[in-house]
Amino acid sequence: MAERQDPDDTDETRIGTDAKLYRLKRLSTADFESGERFDAWRETAYSIANLEPPKAEDGELVGIKRAVRGAIGLFASHEGSVHRTLVTPAARRSGGLDAIIISMMATGSVGLESAGGPQSTTPSGRLVAYDATRPMRYHWSIGKEVYLVLPRTKALEAFGGELPGLVLPLDTVPLGVMVRDQMAALDLHADHLDPKEMAIALDALHTLALLLLQRIGRGLNGRNEPDPNALFLASKRFIQVNYNLMDLSPDTIAHAVGCSRATLYRAFAQNDATIMETVRDVRLAMSRKFIEAGMERSISVIAYDCGFKDVSSFGKQFRSRFGVSPSAWRDQFR
Repeated sequence: MAERQDPDDTDETRIGTDAKLYRLKRLSTADFESGERFDAWRETAYSIANLEPPKAEDGELVGIKRAVRGAIGLFASHEGSVHRTLVTPAARRSGGLDAIIISMMATGSVGLESAGGPQSTTPSGRLVAYDATRPMRYHWSIGKEVYLVLPRTKALEAFGGELPGLVLPLDTVPLGVMVRDQMAALDLHADHLDPKEMAIALDALHTLALLLLQRIGRGLNGRNEPDPNALFLASKRFIQVNYNLMDLSPDTIAHAVGCSRATLYRAFAQNDATIMETVRDVRLAMSRKFIEAGMERSISVIAYDCGFKDVSSFGKQFRSRFGVSPSAWRDQFR
């Protein structure tokens, strides 16, 4: 049997600043012998909710969990067989579940059942938030959940109060779709990121998630202005993902992050930056990376692929930034 992992390594509610930050941990039911599999899996893979004993019709317990803790919160995925988890009033009173979950079912579905009887089902592909402190039974189908764990105080402060209902849909605005897509991308590439790369990606994702809660909360609670620093970071992330769009204008970015163009301008100004200079800088950095990669694409194709409409203008901007023409830069790497 594989060596059992320290439960601290998978504790979703412990957000620290130790050497374990930004390092992906992996657990599997295959790590444990069949006779002790249920108890070992319940102990090591679950801390927000309690894994209930399987029913005869559930079949064999199978699960794989990956998790990485960051400075703000935790990112994780869990895929496996049919199972049920339970958050009890006693667990809530213990204070050990102090978290808000941002959840996406990549495959399968989950049904939520509250103590009072109301039920809700989250299908595959939807992005939702739920409060881990509420007594609840979760009915998981065969499938995979990708999720973020945020400190409850910080998340509710961003949202502006308690979350309404059993689950709060989050992909009803463009920023929610963006967060959902970034969660799927991080899950896909997590195994290949070193801790520094993971830190950049995970911190940006947590910042986007908090801004998303703020955006949804503003709409529900009648609040107006988002936090300018969070808005600036979210906008930069959107630019970094969508630098190749020819129409990457202030209007496009403002719509994506859920604010007015005037609010977006103020957020950049408060961070000593301008929107279009940031777009240009990201595009130039990406074009240089493609040129250095030595791919068989022409300079003009790289320019267009990076969102530049005019090759001549691209050449002048590249020379102004890096001191040589794109062709001369490429010659250095041949």
